[in-house]
Amino acid sequence: MSLIPELSNPYLASLATGFIYGLVACTATCLPYIAGYIASVGTSFRRSVLTTLIFNAGRITAYTLIGALLGVFGGLVRFFADDSTLSLLQAYSTIVFSIVTIIIGVSLLSKNRKPSSCNCNQPPLNPKWLTNKFDVGAFTLGLSRGLVLCPPLIALLLSSVLFASPIDSVAFAVLFGIGTAISPMLLIGGVTGWLLSKAPLLRTYIALAGAIIIILLGIITLISSLLTLA
Repeated sequence: MSLIPELSNPYLASLATGFIYGLVACTATCLPYIAGYIASVGTSFRRSVLTTLIFNAGRITAYTLIGALLGVFGGLVRFFADDSTLSLLQAYSTIVFSIVTIIIGVSLLSKNRKPSSCNCNQPPLNPKWLTNKFDVGAFTLGLSRGLVLCPPLIALLLSSVLFASPIDSVAFAVLFGIGTAISPMLLIGGVTGWLLSKAPLLRTYIALAGAIIIILLGIITLISSLLTLA
């Protein structure tokens, strides 16, 4: 069974569904967070693309976990879960994402406010817990974002419960995540870092503004989620 009738291959349909959703929704919803993060850590085009890739890797990891859980317990979920239950789970997962976002933003703000010693080999505003090879903050931000229930992904996985094995569910989730990652977000993230690197004299202010934007986004999302539960 495929959500895209023109594609009979469920694996290809999963990838295509993710790609379409990435073009329509993922870029618009995720870009403000990743752009604010890139602004705060201060990176070049190449590093910004890598940061965006790591963010997307976090989302794909979350989708893989969801795919594995629904692959194993899909029958029970399909039997017991209704729209109200899924909406409730989405609200709680959004609250977790909001809190993680605020924590990351506060951490970046704290690191960027501290005077740094001159280091010609590394950007002085990079937090200590970010390494040159793997950005833990970007991965955590993407992971928490990916754990927010994605309606197209849930629909895809629930529709495949009757014919797919748990391994298939994981494969569908991974392919869906890869599809969403192949979006303008990757290029726009790189361009954001490149443009911001052209204003070295404003680097400190841009970094602080990026951290504040992340905090505000987290607070707004948190308030919206709490109002949903009220």
